[in-house]
Amino acid sequence: MNETASGARSFLPETSHASLAENVSTAVREQLREAESAALRGRSDLGFATLRNALADVTRLADDDRIALAEMTSMLTRWGAPGPAPWAFLDELAAACHSPRARGAVFLAQARAARGKAMAEYGTRALFEFTAAGDIGGQALALSRMSFPADAGLSPSYRWELARRALALAKRSGEPWIIALVAGMHAACETYQGHKRAPKRWRRAASLLSADLDAVTGEVASLNYLNWALTCAYCGDYPTALEAVARGRVVGRGPWVNKFAAVEALVRHRTGDLDAARRQAEVAMTGTAPGIRELGSAVAAAVTFETARRLRHDNLEAVVTMAYATSPPCGASAAATLAYIRHARREPRPARGLPQLLRKARDAGHHFGWEDALLALTEIAPDAARDEAAAMSRFWSPHPRAVAIRAVVEGHLAGKRGWASLIEGADALAGMGEPITAGRAYHAAARVAPSPAGLAHARDRAAELLTAAGADRSLATLARDRSLHRGLLHVPHNQRHQVNAGLTPRERDVAVLAAQGFTAVEIAGHLGITVGTARNYVMNVRRKFGSVPKRRLAQVLGIVGDLD
Repeated sequence: MNETASGARSFLPETSHASLAENVSTAVREQLREAESAALRGRSDLGFATLRNALADVTRLADDDRIALAEMTSMLTRWGAPGPAPWAFLDELAAACHSPRARGAVFLAQARAARGKAMAEYGTRALFEFTAAGDIGGQALALSRMSFPADAGLSPSYRWELARRALALAKRSGEPWIIALVAGMHAACETYQGHKRAPKRWRRAASLLSADLDAVTGEVASLNYLNWALTCAYCGDYPTALEAVARGRVVGRGPWVNKFAAVEALVRHRTGDLDAARRQAEVAMTGTAPGIRELGSAVAAAVTFETARRLRHDNLEAVVTMAYATSPPCGASAAATLAYIRHARREPRPARGLPQLLRKARDAGHHFGWEDALLALTEIAPDAARDEAAAMSRFWSPHPRAVAIRAVVEGHLAGKRGWASLIEGADALAGMGEPITAGRAYHAAARVAPSPAGLAHARDRAAELLTAAGADRSLATLARDRSLHRGLLHVPHNQRHQVNAGLTPRERDVAVLAAQGFTAVEIAGHLGITVGTARNYVMNVRRKFGSVPKRRLAQVLGIVGDLD
């Protein structure tokens, strides 16, 4: 029995390659090495072409060959192999298998590359085949995949039971990589259900495999380190999150370099190191794996929001969608950033999409990772946030960051009675090293302070934190707040004559009417301007949103319908 890095006793024997294929032919092994080498160079497309050629070149494939090809195809798909071709290839491999165990292994490979309901569907098919074959390790892997907290219509309690059964079977299998992968899925269940012990579960899961790994086995270890880091980041334990990133980089290969950069970028932004956050986001944006560029783009947008004088109209809606599909907590943070940018640009309904995201979290039973979305909704549209805050009240987790964010949200919604709650949340956020969120909370507290001394304390604390973090836009907002004795603080130089490339008040009025289908003549009549002026305003609005046709303004501005 070996000691894990966390000091706990390990139940693992010696490490082994993460594959259900037991006897792969020499010819296929050569093709697998070539495909892996191409993928590690960032060419997952060439790697997949190599695997496709193997199916044509090797005349007599055994089931173990098909399993190995499927597992590598699954990995390449997760690493960014493009298009539907890998899925057709996996279907072809499954249809050609002779044994139920081999079919189960191919279905499992498909489940590992799938998202949402498809993940559970392929996991169910794999479980059926592994059960017929009497393969305990395969059953453990299939059950754990089905337990993953995705949108598949399963209750949280049932998911947790699947994860528990999977871990028991994995231990019986004695396979180190199976135990490590299943332990990670068990930790994921506990994370999304808000269990306080979830970060420790991730630490243990990440410690179950050694650092001397091949690319396929290293992916299991990297996945656990990445999710350990993300969990710690969203719990507010930023030193441990950076520790997990550093340890994960030892075993991570290929696109894992970009994935760990994305997580570090998130942590650096949270802790107010905006220059480091920007650098890591740039590394993440060079990645090819699905969702990683978007995670980097989301952090880069958050940094730009605080530091840039001009806010461009970027296609952040697509970033939010992909980021959410990759990681719901990262998607929630990206959606919050998008809402802040829309608000700064004076767009109609800047918080659109946030209620839908919160509803998704409730439907999936998530007690974790949506806090930034609710905080942004509360700061931007408090009336809309009241119902959402009430609906989310039973989903708060006991983790320190969630407790602090809840105090800030409740303080905002309490109005003049929210001083104590806002100060409590701001103090907690500052204590865990999150200066920008804490600074905005202190600003909100200063606005409802019960005394001049309280106002001065909260205002000065906000200024101190925002200045240290270089959060110029939030600092400028504080300095311009007339209710806090404007003139005591200086607006940062790059925020003077601030240009957001957003809508002027008149453009906003025109945009709302144009999105509702009014003609230039009707808009002129409503607003008391000339028809030519109305037409110019409509053109300006369209230009600021990428020259979209007038008929699409309703969708772009969220006037009708809601963006998911």
